[in-house]
Amino acid sequence: MSLIKQHRDTKAIGFTLIELLVVIAIVSLLASILMPSLGRAKELAKEVKCMTNQRAVSMAVQFYANEHNAKLPSSETWIDDILPNLGGTQPVNSLDSCRDNMPPALFCPMDPDPYPKPYMTGNMEVTSYFVNGAATDFAMGGGCKIEIGLFGGRSSLNDVVSASECMMLGETTNYGKVVDIDHPAAQTAFVDAGASINDSRTRFHHRATSGFFHHGKMSVCFTDGHIAMVQGKRVASLPPSLWPGGTMMSGSTTFYPNLSLPTATEYPNFWGPSYSGWLVNN
Repeated sequence: MSLIKQHRDTKAIGFTLIELLVVIAIVSLLASILMPSLGRAKELAKEVKCMTNQRAVSMAVQFYANEHNAKLPSSETWIDDILPNLGGTQPVNSLDSCRDNMPPALFCPMDPDPYPKPYMTGNMEVTSYFVNGAATDFAMGGGCKIEIGLFGGRSSLNDVVSASECMMLGETTNYGKVVDIDHPAAQTAFVDAGASINDSRTRFHHRATSGFFHHGKMSVCFTDGHIAMVQGKRVASLPPSLWPGGTMMSGSTTFYPNLSLPTATEYPNFWGPSYSGWLVNN
């Protein structure tokens, strides 16, 4: 009698093949439902980290401006100027990569070319974030200086018409500055300085070679300190030969030449006050 009971008990705690298949199917279904959500949650965490980093950089820029009568650092030296406020150390010279010394706050965790950067041509380019504007001398232009955008060299925070609309920082890779090269005043300024438009495209990042790392969106910090995700506008793809860096960057997957920021013509407040006249003679 006891043997029969033991046999029945053993049979009662077992699983049939159908039951196992049902359990496996349910687990697979739950996994298929939860995995995308977990992946999206991970991406959202990276977006938050990116915004946190960008906020730290913008505060370092604000600290610099507070110490210089609201004047912004030049786009040519902006990282050097704010490094002390980020806990970093300045490079020995402009060609010293200082990858190990660059603060992690300068990098977006979703940048396809993450920290530390595998390439560079100057310390100002080791960052996932750009400043709105550029200031540069063109030897071919007879000493002319092009000053573009908020960080072009003339602007201060006091010049901004609408701080909640004016971009201070955006996202890109390799270059630490961006301009709207397609703006008519910008093209006139570049030509007057002796530079062709295509040459200017390879010298600077611009609206169509920025970093829309967040599923076609870019984290943008405005001059009033708030940060928002800006959806990239779809445009005609720019050939690699006109990407910043020229042949050095050809074939790169870190740019999004089919997406663009809004133009300075459409949204002048977005790009800052200096787009009304860029060419300044020394």
